[in-house]
Amino acid sequence: MNANRFVIGLFVSSAAFLTLGLVLPGSVFAQGGTCTEDTQVDCINWEEGIAIAVGSGAPASWAESAAQKNISAQRAAKVDAMRNLLELGKGINVSSETTIQDAMLANDRIQSSIQGRIAGVRALGEPRYFDDGSIMIKMAARLKDMIPADVYLSGPPRELGPPAEIRLQRAGGRIDTGRAYTGLIIDARGTGVLPAMSPKVLDPEGREIYGSAYVSREFAVAQGIVGYAKDVDAARQNDRVQGNPLVIKALESKGANKSDLVISGSDADALREIAQTQNFMRQTRVMIVLD
Repeated sequence: MNANRFVIGLFVSSAAFLTLGLVLPGSVFAQGGTCTEDTQVDCINWEEGIAIAVGSGAPASWAESAAQKNISAQRAAKVDAMRNLLELGKGINVSSETTIQDAMLANDRIQSSIQGRIAGVRALGEPRYFDDGSIMIKMAARLKDMIPADVYLSGPPRELGPPAEIRLQRAGGRIDTGRAYTGLIIDARGTGVLPAMSPKVLDPEGREIYGSAYVSREFAVAQGIVGYAKDVDAARQNDRVQGNPLVIKALESKGANKSDLVISGSDADALREIAQTQNFMRQTRVMIVLD
């Protein structure tokens, strides 16, 4: 068994708790508030693609020595943090219509996969020790390790066809479709969009321009379908699109979970045309800028 793989059940392997020391930036973007190394609540850092959960534990009743009390309290705290990570994961949006909880209820195999284990979980920062012997710790896991790719990917990618017509709005050449781009940045500030593992980008008629159906599974598994950033400058510097990314503006968010984005018809046509000769969307080189 990989030492970084944790199993929640009747038995928790002590070897799994040897991976420590994940360092994250002090200021990060999160769904539902600011998620920092000092945060004492469970949260999702969408900019880094990491879930953080807090766990606490008390010394076991059988512990006699100081070492036994410390070790048993640490194990209890880590199990509690792992449990909280799993609960936190259930609320993550898979798409604009589905959460992880929905996917687990609909598919027993997915439920077993998510409920049974999380790979790559690490301790974050130093434990906090209290006078009564109890301990509080923070654990972090990457979303791509928490959520199986089969939850948001299925089948080989489809081809994005060329635009049916060239719209007059683009005749002025706001987007140079003959230029080479290293990625796509969608500025979604002001739309109320919420992060998801598998959002879609739609044209005004509701036709999909970008999403899980059009991406390479290899790239989606490695880095996710989209990345998120707190501003356009941060998105430009992200390795995912760095170089010469195309920047467009989203018009509105869609769906029950407000995770899909609508872009203008002219921008949609430009992306269709660009997709005929460039692969950055297929390679999931897409960033979304959130409020």
